[in-house]
Amino acid sequence: MAIQIMLAAGLLAALFVIFLVISKSTGLIDNSLYKLEYMIRRECDIKLEALEGKYRLKAANKRFDELYGKKKIEEDLQKATDSNE
Repeated sequence: MAIQIMLAAGLLAALFVIFLVISKSTGLIDNSLYKLEYMIRRECDIKLEALEGKYRLKAANKRFDELYGKKKIEEDLQKATDSNE
């Protein structure tokens, strides 16, 4: 009877240690996944900001070309030349 109680206590202690190790491991895995998610989101945000900047620059260049494009500059030069004659 004493052997069975010691065996049960030993098994209970072993199960406690196993569950302790499993819970610690899953906690570390969970933290690693949170860190990975944060880094991926941060990288996506940085790339999105770069893409937005690129589109803003493209829109600004397009607007500049509409206002002061090559044809507009050539027309202004022609008008200036004509007025000097």
